Amino acid sequence: MALAVALVAFHAVTSLQLAAMQLTGIRDGRLTLQGCRLPLAGPVLTRLAAYLDHRAKTWPVTGNTHLFINRRTAPRTTPVSRNLPWIAAQLKPQALREDRILQEIHTIGGDVRRICDLFGLSITAALRYANTLEHPDLADGSNDIPRAHGAS
Repeated sequence: MALAVALVAFHAVTSLQLAAMQLTGIRDGRLTLQGCRLPLAGPVLTRLAAYLDHRAKTWPVTGNTHLFINRRTAPRTTPVSRNLPWIAAQLKPQALREDRILQEIHTIGGDVRRICDLFGLSITAALRYANTLEHPDLADGSNDIPRAHGAS
C-alpha cells in the first residue's frame, strides 16, 4: 500500500496510528492526528487520491469508516491489522519513522520542541534524536551518500 508507506515516510505515522485512521481524519489535504492538523505532503495526497479511488471501486458499499480496509475488514467496522501492509512489503514502519524523524531533526538543527510537537514524541525521545547531531560519524562526513560516477 503506497499510501501507508508514504504516510510513514513523510509524516512518521506509526503502524498503530495507520490502522486506527478514520476517513474523517483527512479533510482538505490535512490529517488530524492526536488533535493536531498536519498538511499532507504532495506525494501523500497523490497516493491518497489513488487509494480512495481503489477503495471506492473495490468496496463501494462498505460501512467501515477506517481509512485502510481490506477484504476481511470491509464488511465489518474493525481496523486492519497493524501489520498491513508491512509483512507483504517486507518493510519495517518503525525504521521508516525513525529515518523521517532523524531527517527532520538534522534539517531543523535540533529543535527538540518542534520534533515533540510534529511527531508526538516525549522530550526524552526527541533528545535521543537530537543527540545524533553531535555524533562523530556524522560530523566528519563519513556518513555521506556516495555520488554516482559523473554526478556533481
